[in-house]
Amino acid sequence: MLSAPVVIVATICALIVIYFLPRLASVGRKLYGRYRRRQRNQRLERERQAQLQKRAQPH
Repeated sequence: MLSAPVVIVATICALIVIYFLPRLASVGRKLYGRYRRRQRNQRLERERQAQLQKRAQPH
């Protein structure tokens, strides 16, 4: 059996996590959105550069 202080501390920790979970989720979504946007912009830039080089090459 766990002692009462351990159970109380674990309960408080669980309540804190439950309280902050929505905030952490929104921060995570925002960071992931920025990451995806940066990846998409880099891919589009690479594709644009490849098209420019194709056009610049003599036939």
